[in-house]
Amino acid sequence: MSLNKLVGGDCGGNNSLVQLSNIVSRDASHSMSQADRFVNEFMAKNSEIPQTFNMTALLNNIHDVEKVNKASSVPKVNQLSSNVNFSWLPGPSAVIPGPRMMRTMPMHHNSLQLPQRNTNMQIQYINESELKNTDVQSKAQEYVDSVNEDSELAYNQFMSFMKRMSAGELNLGENHSEQSDLRKDTFVEEMAEKYKDEWEKLSDVNDYWESEIAYGIPAEYMFTEGNAMLENKNALELGKERLKMGDVPGAVLCFEAAAQQQPDSAEAWFLLGTTQAENEQDPLAITALKKSLSIDPRQLEAYITLAAAYTNENMPKFAYLELSKWLRGSPKYSDLCPQDVKPEEMNLKQLEAYIMSQYLKAAQLNPTQIDPDVQSAMGVIFNANQQYDKAVDCFKTAIMVTPDNAKLWNRLGATLANSDRSEEAVDAYQQALNLEPGFIRARYNVGITCMNLKAHREAAEHFLVALNQQYKARDIYPSHSSVDNSSSAIWTTLRMVCSYMGEHDAAKLVDEKNLTELNKFFKIDV
Repeated sequence: MSLNKLVGGDCGGNNSLVQLSNIVSRDASHSMSQADRFVNEFMAKNSEIPQTFNMTALLNNIHDVEKVNKASSVPKVNQLSSNVNFSWLPGPSAVIPGPRMMRTMPMHHNSLQLPQRNTNMQIQYINESELKNTDVQSKAQEYVDSVNEDSELAYNQFMSFMKRMSAGELNLGENHSEQSDLRKDTFVEEMAEKYKDEWEKLSDVNDYWESEIAYGIPAEYMFTEGNAMLENKNALELGKERLKMGDVPGAVLCFEAAAQQQPDSAEAWFLLGTTQAENEQDPLAITALKKSLSIDPRQLEAYITLAAAYTNENMPKFAYLELSKWLRGSPKYSDLCPQDVKPEEMNLKQLEAYIMSQYLKAAQLNPTQIDPDVQSAMGVIFNANQQYDKAVDCFKTAIMVTPDNAKLWNRLGATLANSDRSEEAVDAYQQALNLEPGFIRARYNVGITCMNLKAHREAAEHFLVALNQQYKARDIYPSHSSVDNSSSAIWTTLRMVCSYMGEHDAAKLVDEKNLTELNKFFKIDV
């Protein structure tokens, strides 16, 4: 605890110790001792205290204390000069939690009288800069001799320190300082060598925090282990079939196998990325889509899907940069992009304004014809800067042209939910699920919206349906019992719903990831 907070006043008010004194005296006035009452009166008269602990003033006041000591060998609190400021003393009858508040000066709360022992000790003030180490040792020895018979002082920490000083066990001279500096230099050199690689990685803090690694995006795609589809040479086509059937997790495994079989196939990486986005796995979707675009930068749909995934991960700058690449890569709108402008060098505000102006120009280029991609991209931008009403208008406009696009319906639903229009959001999600029953992200979003509407049981049911869909892909593995390809976000949200419902038994099943028993508990037909 800061000493200033303990003794300093707040805007001219009483300090913390005086406030504590007043509270205790209020609650325990009937049992207050005479000593406590004296201290109470003293503290009330001295409520105007300095804002910080003034050591100079305290040292000056010690001279007054010495005068009192000469006049009487048993000083009392009420005999001290009125100029003495003991703002560091605790209040009366206060139960002090030991050394946490006053480590070097513990005080009993039942008595505040000064000790009645005459040690004949005189305080002397010494300028440390004028002393050599031998002088310090001799002074320490003189002090030890002067109080040698004082049994109480002989055992306190200060006396122990002084004895060690006089015996030469402690050296405060230049040699000690040089040895200490040498040890510090050696320690720093050892640590620098030991953590050389780690220090180089973090030497530029700005670069680190502006990188995707800081957001948990893996640099390389992490494939699922034990994928039996690796042995199937038609994994890509089989993945497309499973996607049409609504088996999103199964399609993911097929596309993973295809990407491993043909690592230079932009199509395999693209399908893997877009399917992982539907599977509520944005970090993996981002990595796969980036790989696809590195192979073939002409895949315009990948830029918008990638921008949406970045927005979901709260990475707006990355989203804007991908949308900028979409404009530059589009034959229709590439002329709108100035060649001398570098969006990657802009800060977030500049980039947002630039991208918005560019897409407005694209939308106005042919006012009589709606481009759903432009409208969808503008919807992503308005989502990133939280202008949800404008984003809703953009997605609705895009849906007018492509009403069979489940992704657009899902984005519309998410935007409506973010703008507190939950009931409308459910209708949009339902449209997405009618088009793609296996759209796990849309199913998860319905559950979130039900939570917002406090329909917790319905939310839990939707989450369980999504998890069951993800677990359907386990039959592809030779030993599927040990494989977990489910989304941690869905499990976490389901756990939250069970807590809201007060269903602690169900919550334990969630912790165990016991999907079979959870289906029975919520009566889900598999």
